[in-house]
Amino acid sequence: MECRFLERILFLFLLTLPFNLLPSEHLKIFPVGEKLEYEGKFGFINLGNMVLEIVDTATIANSTYYVIVSCLNSNPDLNYLFSLNDTIKVYTMINSLMPVFYEKKIHEGKYSNYQRLKFNQDSFYVILNDSSKINLTQPVMDLLSFWYYLRRIPLIENDTIILYIFEGRQQHRIECIVGKKEIIKTPLGKFSTIRVTPKTPGKGVFGAGGSMDIWYTLDENRFPVQIKTKLKFGTVLFKLKGVSY
Repeated sequence: MECRFLERILFLFLLTLPFNLLPSEHLKIFPVGEKLEYEGKFGFINLGNMVLEIVDTATIANSTYYVIVSCLNSNPDLNYLFSLNDTIKVYTMINSLMPVFYEKKIHEGKYSNYQRLKFNQDSFYVILNDSSKINLTQPVMDLLSFWYYLRRIPLIENDTIILYIFEGRQQHRIECIVGKKEIIKTPLGKFSTIRVTPKTPGKGVFGAGGSMDIWYTLDENRFPVQIKTKLKFGTVLFKLKGVSY
C-alpha cells in the first residue's frame, strides 16, 4: 500500500498578499513548545499519530526563526500491513512564516527518501539537496508552515484564496476555498470551526483523485482541529487529541 501520507496531507500554500504587508493586528505569536497531537483513523481503524510542534527558535545571521517539526508515525499494531515514520523540519521567519530551510525524512515500509531545501525568497529560487537550483516566479511556502500561517489570517466564508507552494521540484498554484462554519467533535471536545478546502488542477500535489479539508477553530488559538484527506484507498481523518506547551 503506497501511502505517502505526509506528502499528501501537509500541503503548504502562500497567499498572494505579500507577507510583509499582512496587517500587524492579524499576526499571532506562537509560543515555543506548543505541541498539537492528532489521531489518524481510516473508518474505525487507528492508523497512527501526527504531531505538529514549535520546538524552538534559532538565530541565524542576526535573524530569528521558528523551528517547526512535524512527525507522522503509523500504529505499530499495523506493521504487518504498512509502516511509516515521516519527519519534516522547517525554519521560518517569525513574522511572515516564510521558510528559509526545509528538511524532510520519509520512511514508509521499504521506501525511504531525504530532501533538503534552501529558499531564497528575495531572488525567487530554491536549492535542492545543496546541488540543484530551481527558479520560482514568486515567494513560496513549504509543506509544513502553512498550518501556522493559515492560523494568522482572516478566513471568511465563501472566499477563494489563491496560494502557492513548492513541492515535487516545482511551484504549484492552489485555490483555497473557505467554506461554512461547523461544529466539530474531537477527543478534546466540540469546537466552532470554519472549513478550508484547497484545490489544485490535474494531479497537482494531491495525486489523482485526491482532496483535503481542514477545519480551523474560530477562537484566538485557531487550531486545525480536524483534517480529512481523500486518498486512493479511501478517506483518512485526523482529529486533534492533545495540546500542550
